[in-house]
Amino acid sequence: MAEPSLKKQIMSGMVWKFAERFIAQGVSFIVSLVLARILMPDDYGVVSIINVFITVADVFLTSGLNTALIQKQDADELDFSTIFYCNLGLGILLYAILFVAAPWMAKAYHMPILTSAVRVFALRLPISAYQSIQTAYISRRMDFKRFFFSTIIGTLVSAVVGIVMALQGYGVWALIAQYLTNTIIDTLFLAVTVRWHPRLMFSWKAAKPMIRYGGKVMMTDLLGTVCNNLGDFIIGAKYTSADLAYYTKGKQLPTLIKSNIYTSLISVLFPGMSKINDEGEKVKALSRKSIRVLTYIIYPLMTGLLVVAEPLTIFLYTEKWIAMVPFVWVVCIEAIFSVPGTITLQSVKAMGYSDKMLKAEIFKKPILILSIIIAMQYGVMAIALTLPLNTLLEFVINGVMAHKTVDYSIREQLWDCLPATIMSVLMGAGVLLVAHLPLGLGTIALLFVEILVGIVIYVLLSVITRNEEFMALASMAKQYLKR
Repeated sequence: MAEPSLKKQIMSGMVWKFAERFIAQGVSFIVSLVLARILMPDDYGVVSIINVFITVADVFLTSGLNTALIQKQDADELDFSTIFYCNLGLGILLYAILFVAAPWMAKAYHMPILTSAVRVFALRLPISAYQSIQTAYISRRMDFKRFFFSTIIGTLVSAVVGIVMALQGYGVWALIAQYLTNTIIDTLFLAVTVRWHPRLMFSWKAAKPMIRYGGKVMMTDLLGTVCNNLGDFIIGAKYTSADLAYYTKGKQLPTLIKSNIYTSLISVLFPGMSKINDEGEKVKALSRKSIRVLTYIIYPLMTGLLVVAEPLTIFLYTEKWIAMVPFVWVVCIEAIFSVPGTITLQSVKAMGYSDKMLKAEIFKKPILILSIIIAMQYGVMAIALTLPLNTLLEFVINGVMAHKTVDYSIREQLWDCLPATIMSVLMGAGVLLVAHLPLGLGTIALLFVEILVGIVIYVLLSVITRNEEFMALASMAKQYLKR
């Protein structure tokens, strides 16, 4: 297992990172609800298309070279400044590409507003290039409290900007202004509070090994991001913008929950694993603990969301968005399948096997692309179903890599998922039973009863079984409350 000091750093980092993501994404979600109530599904398709392109471009800046800085145990000032200039040049290049390509995007998707919207939204890319190096610096020191304050300030200010503009009828531009304001304030706050700043130094000798490692990580994440968003590209081009809106909105809530919990854990877990990447047994032990914790949190949330998806959609988005419910179900299932594969991939990455990761992606993604091409002949739901099917494939492949690198077998991974699986199924069954009882409650009242019943059942099962993760989380919560 990890050293006591490292375990303390990881648990503290998780608390601060989770608090940051919970508050920041909670506020962003409220803004998105305001937009969803103002915009019609056809209008919201514009936002979805822009997000796809920016998400893909962001991978170049946030998943490659800065990762190499975190993974390298003896990264110094020269390494940081060198990678900063590489990342900044890449950010400017990406903006130039999107600026030139914007009219083509508008023509391809029959949305004239995309030309100006993409050009303005993409201004965040050069800023993100600087922010990603700040993130690497803080992550290496596992000082995640600093992220909390910078993100909260940026999120609150940008939320005010976004909501005011949305209420004034600016629609798509409200979301763009929110994102840009958030990125700018976040970066400025870190520039003032973080001790690292770029210096006038650069070394190709220092850059080459990190580019080799980071380039493979970047290509791995790029393949994953492009393929994971391929359905959005195809639906936007082949079907109506309303179809795209229902599809992307259906993914939003489960993805919001999943990604924020994943981000909170992985942002801390990868630097933690990198500190002990010369000891495979400790990396395995940390991976096992992470899967047990993550399944304990993710599984009941996704199961509960799956069960109450319809009344929750009506409550949050109004009945005009009811067509998104089947997509909520599919993405909840995909999120459940994704947990072990996500953690085992981090263990492989921390051990420095970026070449194995890239080879695995090159094997996996053609299968995903082929499945989407076949599915597009049968409609939007068929495309959505490729998500959980391909997540199962990723679990197997990532599990095999973890077995070879840190001796963490697929059987052990499934065994570590079992406690949370059983409790979540029992909880879901209990909530479904309540939903079919003749209680005579309205939709909203029944929704809150179902949520309360689900929480009570899961907590009772955790207490009865003396679940280790429940006990650890409860103990940690008591310690922080005492402080």
